[in-house]
Amino acid sequence: MSTVELAAAFDAYLCTLPWAGQGIDRRGLRSSSLDLDGVSDDEAVRWAAATPLGRHRHVLVIDSASEPGVICSFEDALRDFESLSNRPELYMCGIDVLDGRPEPTFEHFVERRSFMTLHAKL
Repeated sequence: MSTVELAAAFDAYLCTLPWAGQGIDRRGLRSSSLDLDGVSDDEAVRWAAATPLGRHRHVLVIDSASEPGVICSFEDALRDFESLSNRPELYMCGIDVLDGRPEPTFEHFVERRSFMTLHAKL
């Protein structure tokens, strides 16, 4: 599956969730949040490692359903997500690479909202 197809499939999954404004409505979901103001990269990695996304060595990062996503290591995604997208909202889901093929786990995701907050589905 190409990163364009993965991005579209991940977006389709996200569209099944309740939305409020520009992001996912977390009121009906178990979640954890991290305010990024003053947070180091190491702190963001530690926070995300304690979420379901942290079960994966790789992640898919998307900011659009129509553009290719980026598959990178879990740590790179959490340390460098601001350089992976200049859009205020982006989404990351867990990826396992099996026999060289990416196998996504869409429900293990983190949403970045307005550049300043990370929200993880638990």
